[in-house]
Amino acid sequence: MRRVVYFAQLTLDGRINRADGSFWEPFAWGPTEMAWNNDVFRPADTWALGRRMFEVIVPWWDQVAAGDIPEDAGDLSPADHEFARLLAGMTKAVFSRSMTSERADVQVIGDAVAGLRALRDGTGGDIALSCGPELFGELVGAGLVDELVLVLHPAVITGGQRLFDELGADLRLRTLEVVPFAAGATAVRYVIESTG
Repeated sequence: MRRVVYFAQLTLDGRINRADGSFWEPFAWGPTEMAWNNDVFRPADTWALGRRMFEVIVPWWDQVAAGDIPEDAGDLSPADHEFARLLAGMTKAVFSRSMTSERADVQVIGDAVAGLRALRDGTGGDIALSCGPELFGELVGAGLVDELVLVLHPAVITGGQRLFDELGADLRLRTLEVVPFAAGATAVRYVIESTG
Protein backbone atom coordinates (compact mmCIF):
# COMPACT_ATOMS: atom_id res chain seq x y z
CA MET A 1 0.00 0.00 0.00
CA ARG A 2 1.29 3.45 -0.90
CA ARG A 3 1.62 6.25 1.66
CA VAL A 4 -0.51 9.37 1.26
CA VAL A 5 1.35 12.42 2.58
CA TYR A 6 -0.65 15.63 2.92
CA PHE A 7 1.41 18.80 2.40
CA ALA A 8 0.31 22.34 3.27
CA GLN A 9 1.69 25.76 4.12
CA LEU A 10 -0.19 27.33 7.04
CA THR A 11 -0.23 30.45 9.12
CA LEU A 12 0.16 30.00 12.86
CA ASP A 13 -3.64 30.15 13.21
CA GLY A 14 -4.09 27.31 10.68
CA ARG A 15 -5.11 29.27 7.58
CA ILE A 16 -4.05 28.02 4.16
CA ASN A 17 -4.79 31.31 2.38
CA ARG A 18 -6.23 34.78 2.70
CA ALA A 19 -9.95 35.37 2.16
CA ASP A 20 -9.23 36.20 -1.52
CA GLY A 21 -7.27 32.95 -1.97
CA SER A 22 -3.82 34.56 -2.01
CA PHE A 23 -0.84 33.83 0.25
CA TRP A 24 -0.06 36.08 3.17
CA GLU A 25 3.00 38.30 3.52
CA PRO A 26 5.68 37.89 4.61
CA PHE A 27 5.87 34.38 3.15
CA ALA A 28 8.96 32.84 4.76
CA TRP A 29 10.16 30.66 1.89
CA GLY A 30 13.44 30.49 0.01
CA PRO A 31 16.10 28.11 -1.35
CA THR A 32 16.75 26.33 1.96
CA GLU A 33 13.05 25.68 2.51
CA MET A 34 12.63 24.59 -1.12
CA ALA A 35 15.49 22.09 -0.87
CA TRP A 36 13.79 20.57 2.19
CA ASN A 37 10.47 20.58 0.29
CA ASN A 38 12.13 18.60 -2.51
CA ASP A 39 13.23 15.95 -0.02
CA VAL A 40 9.59 15.60 1.06
CA PHE A 41 8.31 15.30 -2.52
CA ARG A 42 11.12 13.11 -3.92
CA PRO A 43 9.61 9.75 -2.77
CA ALA A 44 6.29 10.61 -4.49
CA ASP A 45 5.44 9.72 -8.06
CA THR A 46 1.90 11.11 -7.86
CA TRP A 47 0.60 14.46 -6.64
CA ALA A 48 -3.13 14.47 -5.89
CA LEU A 49 -4.58 17.98 -5.82
CA GLY A 50 -7.88 19.76 -5.55
CA ARG A 51 -8.82 21.40 -8.84
CA ARG A 52 -8.16 24.98 -7.70
CA MET A 53 -4.71 24.09 -6.40
CA PHE A 54 -3.95 22.20 -9.60
CA GLU A 55 -4.92 25.20 -11.74
CA VAL A 56 -2.70 27.57 -9.74
CA ILE A 57 0.30 25.34 -9.04
CA VAL A 58 0.85 22.97 -11.94
CA PRO A 59 0.82 25.33 -14.98
CA TRP A 60 3.24 27.70 -13.23
CA TRP A 61 5.73 24.92 -12.49
CA ASP A 62 5.21 23.43 -15.95
CA GLN A 63 6.46 26.73 -17.35
CA VAL A 64 9.55 26.59 -15.15
CA ALA A 65 10.25 22.98 -16.19
CA ALA A 66 9.97 24.00 -19.85
CA GLY A 67 12.46 26.85 -19.35
CA ASP A 68 9.78 29.50 -19.93
CA ILE A 69 10.15 31.34 -16.61
CA PRO A 70 6.91 33.08 -15.49
CA GLU A 71 7.12 36.88 -15.19
CA ASP A 72 6.29 36.76 -11.47
CA ALA A 73 8.99 34.16 -10.70
CA GLY A 74 11.83 36.43 -9.61
CA ASP A 75 15.18 34.71 -9.18
CA LEU A 76 14.69 30.95 -9.13
CA SER A 77 17.15 28.81 -7.18
CA PRO A 78 18.56 25.42 -8.22
CA ALA A 79 16.10 23.91 -5.70
CA ASP A 80 13.20 25.60 -7.53
CA HIS A 81 14.36 24.11 -10.83
CA GLU A 82 14.72 20.71 -9.18
CA PHE A 83 11.13 20.92 -7.90
CA ALA A 84 9.93 21.76 -11.41
CA ARG A 85 11.68 18.62 -12.69
CA LEU A 86 10.21 16.51 -9.88
CA LEU A 87 6.71 17.77 -10.63
CA ALA A 88 7.15 17.21 -14.38
CA GLY A 89 7.93 13.56 -13.70
CA MET A 90 4.86 12.96 -11.52
CA THR A 91 1.36 11.88 -12.39
CA LYS A 92 -1.02 14.65 -11.36
CA ALA A 93 -4.33 13.32 -9.98
CA VAL A 94 -6.93 16.09 -9.91
CA PHE A 95 -10.12 15.86 -7.84
CA SER A 96 -12.90 17.32 -9.97
CA ARG A 97 -16.38 16.32 -11.10
CA SER A 98 -16.33 18.60 -14.15
CA MET A 99 -12.76 18.94 -15.38
CA THR A 100 -11.42 17.04 -18.37
CA SER A 101 -7.81 16.74 -19.48
CA GLU A 102 -6.03 15.50 -22.56
CA ARG A 103 -2.67 15.43 -20.79
CA ALA A 104 -1.07 12.00 -20.40
CA ASP A 105 0.30 12.95 -16.97
CA VAL A 106 -3.06 14.12 -15.57
CA GLN A 107 -5.70 11.79 -14.16
CA VAL A 108 -9.06 13.36 -13.27
CA ILE A 109 -10.82 11.78 -10.28
CA GLY A 110 -14.54 12.44 -9.84
CA ASP A 111 -15.10 10.52 -6.61
CA ALA A 112 -12.30 11.69 -4.31
CA VAL A 113 -12.58 8.94 -1.70
CA ALA A 114 -12.88 6.04 -4.14
CA GLY A 115 -10.24 7.52 -6.43
CA LEU A 116 -7.65 8.14 -3.73
CA ARG A 117 -8.34 4.70 -2.24
CA ALA A 118 -7.68 3.09 -5.65
CA LEU A 119 -4.42 5.06 -6.02
CA ARG A 120 -3.34 4.18 -2.49
CA ASP A 121 -4.07 0.48 -3.00
CA GLY A 122 -2.09 0.45 -6.25
CA THR A 123 1.63 0.23 -6.82
CA GLY A 124 4.16 3.03 -6.97
CA GLY A 125 5.79 5.63 -4.79
CA ASP A 126 4.24 7.93 -2.24
CA ILE A 127 1.23 10.05 -3.11
CA ALA A 128 1.61 13.72 -2.19
CA LEU A 129 -1.75 15.33 -1.39
CA SER A 130 -2.69 19.01 -1.41
CA CYS A 131 -6.29 20.20 -1.16
CA GLY A 132 -8.59 22.54 0.73
CA PRO A 133 -10.23 21.95 4.11
CA GLU A 134 -13.45 20.32 2.90
CA LEU A 135 -11.75 17.67 0.80
CA PHE A 136 -9.01 17.25 3.40
CA GLY A 137 -11.64 16.51 6.07
CA GLU A 138 -13.38 14.02 3.81
CA LEU A 139 -10.18 12.14 2.93
CA VAL A 140 -8.85 12.09 6.50
CA GLY A 141 -12.27 10.92 7.71
CA ALA A 142 -12.11 8.03 5.23
CA GLY A 143 -8.75 6.96 6.69
CA LEU A 144 -6.84 7.71 3.49
CA VAL A 145 -4.16 10.10 4.79
CA ASP A 146 -1.10 8.61 6.49
CA GLU A 147 1.08 11.65 7.21
CA LEU A 148 0.78 15.41 7.52
CA VAL A 149 3.61 17.71 6.48
CA LEU A 150 2.73 21.20 7.66
CA VAL A 151 4.90 24.27 7.16
CA LEU A 152 3.90 26.82 9.82
CA HIS A 153 4.63 30.42 8.90
CA PRO A 154 5.17 33.24 11.39
CA ALA A 155 1.93 35.00 10.52
CA VAL A 156 -1.61 35.25 11.88
CA ILE A 157 -4.29 36.51 9.50
CA THR A 158 -7.92 37.38 10.09
CA GLY A 159 -9.51 35.77 7.03
CA GLY A 160 -9.17 32.71 4.84
CA GLN A 161 -9.74 28.99 5.09
CA ARG A 162 -8.55 27.07 8.13
CA LEU A 163 -7.23 23.61 7.34
CA PHE A 164 -8.83 21.75 10.24
CA ASP A 165 -12.29 23.36 10.28
CA GLU A 166 -13.91 20.59 8.21
CA LEU A 167 -12.63 17.59 10.19
CA GLY A 168 -15.40 15.37 11.48
CA ALA A 169 -13.27 13.59 14.09
CA ASP A 170 -10.31 14.23 16.36
CA LEU A 171 -6.85 13.18 15.18
CA ARG A 172 -4.20 11.47 17.26
CA LEU A 173 -0.80 12.39 15.80
CA ARG A 174 2.79 11.28 16.37
CA THR A 175 5.51 13.80 15.57
CA LEU A 176 8.15 12.51 13.15
CA GLU A 177 10.17 15.63 12.47
CA VAL A 178 10.37 19.31 13.37
CA VAL A 179 12.55 21.55 11.20
CA PRO A 180 12.92 25.25 12.10
CA PHE A 181 14.14 27.44 9.24
CA ALA A 182 16.18 30.60 9.69
CA ALA A 183 13.70 32.63 7.59
CA GLY A 184 11.00 31.98 10.22
CA ALA A 185 8.87 29.03 9.09
CA THR A 186 8.85 25.69 10.92
CA ALA A 187 8.08 22.40 9.18
CA VAL A 188 6.41 19.69 11.22
CA ARG A 189 5.81 16.15 9.99
CA TYR A 190 3.24 13.91 11.71
CA VAL A 191 1.94 10.37 11.35
CA ILE A 192 -1.82 10.06 11.81
CA GLU A 193 -2.15 7.29 14.38
CA SER A 194 -5.93 7.33 14.69
CA THR A 195 -9.10 9.31 14.08
CA GLY A 196 -12.14 9.48 16.28
